[in-house]
Amino acid sequence: MVKKRAITILTKLLDLKDVKVVGQRLHAGVGIILQTESMKSYSLCPQCGTKSEKLHQNHRYIIKDLPWGEKPVFLEINRRQFKCNKCQKPFSEDLDFVRKKRTYTKRL
Repeated sequence: MVKKRAITILTKLLDLKDVKVVGQRLHAGVGIILQTESMKSYSLCPQCGTKSEKLHQNHRYIIKDLPWGEKPVFLEINRRQFKCNKCQKPFSEDLDFVRKKRTYTKRL
C-alpha cells in the first residue's frame, strides 16, 4: 500500500522520538501539515511519577517545525491529558520536542 509507505517515510523524515505521522496535508500558501500522534499509550504523572494510561481529555495543537526545503512544516499534535490513578489529578503528557506554552519545536 503506497499511502502506508509514504506515512512511514514521513515519520522517519520527521525524526521525533516516540512520534509517528498518521496523515498529511499540503495547503497552498500555508505549507505542509503533518498530523502526528504519540507511539506511547501512557504518560508519567509529574506529581508522583506513577505511570498512567487513563485518558482524560484530548487537546489538538498546531506546532511549527523546521521547513522542508522552501515549504513551512506544521505539526498537528494531539497533546493528551491523563488522570493519575494514585493522585486522581489530571495532567498533560510531556512532549520532549516542544517546551510548555510554546508554538514551535525546540529544534526550530
